[in-house]
Amino acid sequence: GRRFEILTGGGHSVCQAMLLCRDERLFFAADQVLPEISPNIGVLAMSPEADPLGLYLESLSRIRRDVDDDVLVLPGHRLPFDGLHKRVDELVSHHESRCREVAIACRERPLSAAEIQPVLFKRPLDPHGMSFAFSETLAHVNMMVREGRLAGKVFDGVYRFVTA
Repeated sequence: GRRFEILTGGGHSVCQAMLLCRDERLFFAADQVLPEISPNIGVLAMSPEADPLGLYLESLSRIRRDVDDDVLVLPGHRLPFDGLHKRVDELVSHHESRCREVAIACRERPLSAAEIQPVLFKRPLDPHGMSFAFSETLAHVNMMVREGRLAGKVFDGVYRFVTA
């Protein structure tokens, strides 16, 4: 008896499906909007120059515009929560903060994506975590290159990035 709208987003996966029941103020956010953590936004090996972070941030903007703030958010991980717009704003701010960290690091000297990774992920990582961290680092780098905030060049035979 419920009527759901299907919303789509990108970034975490190629096409993230979410369900919205306006009548009952329920938003099944899947992994697009999670409480307390950010979903992994990573570049896939088959599309090394893709911009999943840009897609993710565009998706968050659409969610903020199209979904009322007073819904109960049912995420794909952890507990349901209220305050959708606040959480969207926190996620956007989180990724912008990480981009600022990258820009500062690449202003000091040219860095490869592998050298940028420890700027964003300071704790020791196992190989599985390293894979996720590298793909997410590359997502930030790719978006910043697309936006003109970073430029890539070959330095000493290695492709490195500098703040534009």
